[in-house]
Parts: sequence; structure tokens; C-alpha cells
Amino acid sequence: MSVPARAENFWKTVREEVTPNKLLASLITSSVVAMMTVVLSVSFVALIFVDPIGGFAGEGTSLMLLTAVIMGIFMAIFSSYPGTIAIPQDRVAPIVALMATLIIHEMRGDDPERIGITVLAAIASSALIVGLCLFFLGAYKLGNIVRFTPYPVIGGFLAGSGWLLLTGSFRVISGQSFSLLSLEDMIASGTIMAWLPCGFFGTITYIAVRYTRHFLTLPGLVFSAVVGFYVWLNLCHYTLADARQFGWILNAPPDSGLTQIQTFPSLLKADWREVVNQYSTVIALLLTSIVSILLNTSALELAADEEIDLNKELRAAGLANLFGGFSGGMIGFQSLSLSSLPLGMGVRSRLVGVFSALICLLLLVFGTGLLGYIPKFILGGILVYNGVSFLTEWGYDAFFRLIREDYFLVVLILAIVAVAGYLQGVAAGIIIATVMFVLKYSSVNVISSMLSGDSHHSSVDRSPLEARLLDNLGGRIHILRLKGFIFFGSANNLLNTIRERQADPNLPRLAYVIMDFHHVSGLDTSGILSMSKLSRLAKKEGFIILAASVPVGIQDSFRKAGLFNEGPGQVRLFRDRDFSIEWCENDILKKELAGDQKEVRSLPQILKDFHPWRVDTGGLLQYMERLEVGKNHYLVLQGDPSHELFFIESGKVKVIVELDNGRAMRIRTMGAGTVVGEIGLYLDQQRLASVVTEEPCTVYRLDAEALHKMEEENPVLASAFHEFMVRVLAERVTQQNRTLRAVVE
Repeated sequence: MSVPARAENFWKTVREEVTPNKLLASLITSSVVAMMTVVLSVSFVALIFVDPIGGFAGEGTSLMLLTAVIMGIFMAIFSSYPGTIAIPQDRVAPIVALMATLIIHEMRGDDPERIGITVLAAIASSALIVGLCLFFLGAYKLGNIVRFTPYPVIGGFLAGSGWLLLTGSFRVISGQSFSLLSLEDMIASGTIMAWLPCGFFGTITYIAVRYTRHFLTLPGLVFSAVVGFYVWLNLCHYTLADARQFGWILNAPPDSGLTQIQTFPSLLKADWREVVNQYSTVIALLLTSIVSILLNTSALELAADEEIDLNKELRAAGLANLFGGFSGGMIGFQSLSLSSLPLGMGVRSRLVGVFSALICLLLLVFGTGLLGYIPKFILGGILVYNGVSFLTEWGYDAFFRLIREDYFLVVLILAIVAVAGYLQGVAAGIIIATVMFVLKYSSVNVISSMLSGDSHHSSVDRSPLEARLLDNLGGRIHILRLKGFIFFGSANNLLNTIRERQADPNLPRLAYVIMDFHHVSGLDTSGILSMSKLSRLAKKEGFIILAASVPVGIQDSFRKAGLFNEGPGQVRLFRDRDFSIEWCENDILKKELAGDQKEVRSLPQILKDFHPWRVDTGGLLQYMERLEVGKNHYLVLQGDPSHELFFIESGKVKVIVELDNGRAMRIRTMGAGTVVGEIGLYLDQQRLASVVTEEPCTVYRLDAEALHKMEEENPVLASAFHEFMVRVLAERVTQQNRTLRAVVE
């Protein structure tokens, strides 16, 4: 969708949402969001612009507010989720502060004015670079990589974000970083006591919002707290100056304005050599931004219960940073905490982003002096409210909806974030989740089913003698249906399974191992190594390996490993499992019937193997027509009327279905002593498949007219014939049931 089209779609959405109720809810919610944005922005200024560039705090406040304005407008227009709030980010603010410190150190002794401009140039340049990279990542649809992030890792990230919000409230109140290791000292110094009103207000807010879910709940509590604070201040005879001295309210930041903004062209007098030297810090900013955007967006999907287009979010953040960087602004992107705040107030509207941006713009134009009247415990309490929301959802509620392993991972990530840091927690979570996945997947059997050749025959119909032999000797064929990805964990299990089958004294001697790769997606080097070990085992023990339905990529790997060479232990390749089973059956019959099959048996001799006929089977021949046909002769043509069947005395035929695309698929192969075409004859229906000779054949044809004549002239023979056909069909059904049972079990 083009930019004008997106803008038109945005204004259409705005017109739909400009109703009295929605407008009031959006205004109130955006006021809270804007207040939090401004407070966070001011805290970033205090973090970055320290001596000797403290005089640039006004410019810093302006660029932070400008970033908030640009982010709010761009995300309201281009984001795929209507409630997205983007601001200057706390994830990158410490890195930007580090970059400023490094520049100050390298330029020590230089003019503070030039140092400050260089820092501003580095901030703007990093925003431009990050914006460009984010846009191209989204344009090439690389944001979907986060879909591979395990669900518990995202849950742990949310829980960790809750912890960071909770500890952030402590910094708002005391100006110090919270540390579990120094908790005893903070209790002794009374710092924790100063934080308690903040914690109390945040907890009450969480309980109220959770059980009311009304958009006026949070603003009402904030308004009541502000009024209550100033009433208490008056009753205790404290002045505003006393409150500011005791740190109960915010210190008003330096006046800011549009005239103080240093746009990118005005930063050309900076020391660009020092800016370029910060390339490693810019890389850290880029990586942190990408990971944070993807995780924030993915986490917001869970919180909002709505699918969000990650690539659109990357493109939107990229455009906003490009525009903001050229305007001299700082890196900004989607904020998880502030985007979740409207959800807690029951509001989901693009107007929240627009109105909060406009409020920041008004402060940018008219100054930020009003911020000096906001009680700190309210700002910290809102952070506590957000933090407790995430911690409750993923630290308590998740216990009842996640499996124990996943819940353990969430808690572990939370603990690592609390002790070591945010990025360390997420990285450790991904590593642990990957290890857990490998261990779990290794325990999943790559063998979907194991079959034996005595119960799972090929689609070749054979004579009664051959069928009995295969029933007795088919147990030498071991069939493995494989699935999934064969890697170092599952490949060894496959090899051990074959070893156990080969060594089992209670089963027939293993002569053939068929591995069906039809449902295998791939295999790694360990899988190839296991196949090489299997080849050596086959050479030693004297069994044959057959591979069926092998994907082309795996064939190439086998070929490079030398598994398709001639000689003992090598792998024989077949188109599908049925052809490989047929080859094994033919090999068994060839070895067992090497002398017996040289003599061609007559049809009456073959038929006696089926059924102890009570009449002379030779009498059947007078009703049948003997045919000598060559190779590739059509006995039956698909779609033709059905009025005859064929007995195969010698040779082999195949039953094929001719597909719409011109290709033919083999259904069955039938040899000497089998019957073909009987279903069509009895049901008098069109042929559903064709029957073609694979080699020169001798066949006997019995048509419907001859069958009726037999029934009239020799009813005893006709009755025996029908009994014979029932036996043939019953044996086929029995064999199919055995095969189906073997597959299911």
C-alpha cells in the first residue's frame, strides 16, 4: 500500500473513531500516555547530557519531545496495530548515554559547545542509520524471524519487562538504581520507605483497573491522587518549594522550544571524526533496536490478543527514525509498556497516538514548566501498575496455563533479567529454549512406524504358492517409515533400532532394511554419519539397505558420502516404498524358487493352488479364450465398459490409473496365477483403471456371455467358479486388513 493510500486509510479510521465516547476516552488516555512520555524523555535527558555538556539539556529536552511527536504521528498512520505508542526508548537511552560519555572523553579539553554539538550529531546520525536499516528489514520481510522465538522466551521477556518497570519506579522516586544485592542498605537508609507510597498507589491502581476495565478508572485515580497530595501538602503546612526540596515533585526541566532543535544540516560543524569512531556503539544501538522492536511487537500481540504485522512495524519505525534523525531526533520505536497502558484502560484507538503526540508538541512549543507540579509517586505508581500487570500475568497466571517446563523457563528468564540485565535474560532464554527443544526433539522417535514384510506386502498380486512363501519368509524384510528432521539426536536412535532388530533372536534373520523417507524433511551431517555406520553394519551382517522416496537434497548427501556405490552394504535407491518391497519380495522368490519356476505351469495347475476344486478345472477352459499378447498390450482400457475378466497364466501385468495431467500411476502388479478385472465384471461398471502387460503374457479371457452360458450349461462348475472368486476377493481383503493393521499399530 502506498504512503498516500495509508494516509487516506488513517484519516478514514480517524473519522470513524471521532464519536463523543471514543473521543473522550482517547483524550483522557492520551493525556496519561503523554505525561509518561514526557517524564521518561526528561529522565533520558538527565542521563545523557551531563557535564561538561549539561548546558545542552534544553536542546536535549526539545529533541526528545520532537522524537515523541514524530514517533506518535508516524506510528498512528503506518502501524498495523491501532494502539501502538512509540517514544524515545529506554532500551537505547543507556547506550546513547555511553556514546555521549565516550565522545566527551575523547574530546576532553575541547570547547563544550563543540562537544555538545558532536553528541547531538552522533544521536541524529545513529537515528538515521537505525531508521534506514529498520526500513529495509521490513521491506525485505525479515521481521518474521521473530516467529521462531519460543513462546516461553517472549513470556519471560514480558515478565522481565515488568521487573524493569517496577525497578524503574524506584529510580523515579529515589534517583538511584534498584539492586537486589544492596536491598539491605536501601532499607536501612529509608529509601525503600520513600518508595512505599509509589508502590501502594501502583498496586491499588492495578487492582482497580483489573476489576473495572473502564477507561476512566486510571485517570480518575491519577486525578484523585494529585488532589489528595496537594490537600495533604496544605494540611501539613508544606510549601511547593518544600515539596520540591524533599523530592516529592518533579523538578521542572529547562525550557525547551522549537527554536532550540538542532536539525541535521545545522550539525555539520560537529567533529565528525569522533562521530564515525562511534560505529561500534551504533551497531549496538541497531541490534538493540531490532531485537527490542521484534520482541515488543510480538509481546504486544499476546497482550492485545491480535496479530500484528512485524514487517509493517519495522517499516513504520524505520520511516519515523529516518524523519526524526534528519530533524535531529533520537532513536525511538514501539513502547511495550505505553502501548499496553491504553489496553488496561479499555481503549484501542489510533487517536491515542495522535493526541499524545499533539500534547508533546504543545509542550515543545509552550515549554515544560507544568511538569514541575506532578507528584513523583504518581509517575512511579503508573510504572508499578504496568510492572505488576506483566509480573502477575507471567509470574502467576502463566503457572496455570503453561506446561511446567515452559513456566520454569519464564521464571528463569525473569530471574536472569533481575540479576544480570534485559538482553542477557532474553539471550539466555533463547539458548535454554533451544537446548530444551533439541532434548525434546531427540526424544521424539523419528520412526513413525515399523512394518514387517510378512504383514505388509507390495501391491503385486502373486500366485498362491508365492504368497505362502512370502507369508512365511516376509519377516526378513524390516520396513521403517521415517518422519521429521533426522539430526544428531534422532539419527542415533534410528541406528540403534535397526541394531536391536538385527540382534533379536526371536525374529527371522534380517535380510532387508527398507527406510521410507517420504515424510523426512531433511537430515544433518550426524544423520549422514549414522547412515554410514548402518552401511558398515549391513556389510558386516549381510543385510541389504533400501531407501525409498528420498528427497533430492538427501540423495545428493548420500551420494557425496559414497552410499550409492556398488558393493556390500551400499544403499539401493527406489522411487517409493512399494517398489522397494516388491524388489525384496522378488529377491526372496528368486532365491527360494530358483529351480521350481523354470517350468511354466498350466492354468488348471495354478488354480488348484487356490482351492481344492471338486470338479475338473480343465472344464473351465472351454468357456475361456486363450490369448498370447506381447509387452505393453492393453487388456483393459480405463473408462471402457466392463464385461470380462482375465486369468494370468504366465507373464506379468500392471494396473495403472491414467491421471488428468497425462501421467500414469501404478496401482498394482499381477503375476502368474492371478485374476484381473473381476470387480468390473461382477458390478457391470466402467473400468476405473487400465491393465497393461509388462512382458509377453499368456492370459485366459472370460466374458459375461461365457459366464452366463456356464451357469446354464454347468451350474456345478459355475458355482465352484463363483466360490473361487469369493475366495480370491476374501484373501485380498484379508491381506489389505493385515497391512492396514500393521500400519496403524
